[in-house]
Amino acid sequence: MAPASKQSAWATLPPIGAASASVALLMYPADVMRALKMASAGGGESSAVALLTNFIKAHGVKGLASQGILPELLQRTWSRISKFFLFPVCHRALYNLEPSQGTPLTKGSAAMLATLPEMWTCTPFETAKVALQLDSTNRFKNSATNVVKWIYEVQGWKGLYCGYAGLQYRQAIWTSIYFATVDDITAKSRKGMTSAFGEGSLVNTSASVVGGFGAGMLGALINTPGDVVRTNVQKAEMAKWMKPPATGIPQYTFGPAYVMSGISVSVEMAKQITVASGVGGLWKGFGFKAVHLGGGGALLNLLVPFFKNAMGVTKE
Repeated sequence: MAPASKQSAWATLPPIGAASASVALLMYPADVMRALKMASAGGGESSAVALLTNFIKAHGVKGLASQGILPELLQRTWSRISKFFLFPVCHRALYNLEPSQGTPLTKGSAAMLATLPEMWTCTPFETAKVALQLDSTNRFKNSATNVVKWIYEVQGWKGLYCGYAGLQYRQAIWTSIYFATVDDITAKSRKGMTSAFGEGSLVNTSASVVGGFGAGMLGALINTPGDVVRTNVQKAEMAKWMKPPATGIPQYTFGPAYVMSGISVSVEMAKQITVASGVGGLWKGFGFKAVHLGGGGALLNLLVPFFKNAMGVTKE
């Protein structure tokens, strides 16, 4: 095993990739329910039971583990690989310090920066996934390829970045909060559990789970409004595209003007949701999102170190 100082940052990719793919697969059913619940914020049926019943009628029980799973596995796996790989790289580049030597502020800012390339590359997967999860008539036959072809035909490639502003907000907020707090919450949890139960591997494992879940859920609490808004923006835009004749190519080429137009659309959608469902409507689906991101955070806090240890990787 090479010492940490001699290992390249690239050595962290295999364990991060293994952990990311595992979490994406395990947490997918919760993500399906999160998307359905958030999409109801703009009006319509909103009870979890009714949403689940309608989804199963359209796709069967197996749909909870398969509808849109290919873009989800690709997007979530790459998303987590990107953030967990780039976070320490960004921290070293910005502050010339390893993350373990940083503060919550340095960790949070480095994590936020790491989400930019993540969402530039992941937004098309996220758009395709949402389209499949909201496909109540099974129009796309659970095919991400069919979704991408359809969006390109009616909106051009820029249509795949529908909802980008909300997605960037969502990801930047969650990631910065997670990396800024996960080490402290884990350390405090370990200290409390050690005082109560003594030292041991079970205490360390439990502290990692509690720390990851706490940091993930805290991030979910803050970023849920952005996720609700972008889901409803994508839902509303896709509904327009389905009405013949479909609207033409987006007004702006992809760039600052296109992103700014997405921000204004997101603000208007937030107003509509507040009018329809009250301020609480911006947190629709939080329970499922807390399970999804809290559970995902717990698993990542446990599995990334596990796979690093198993593969002999000591680089942060």
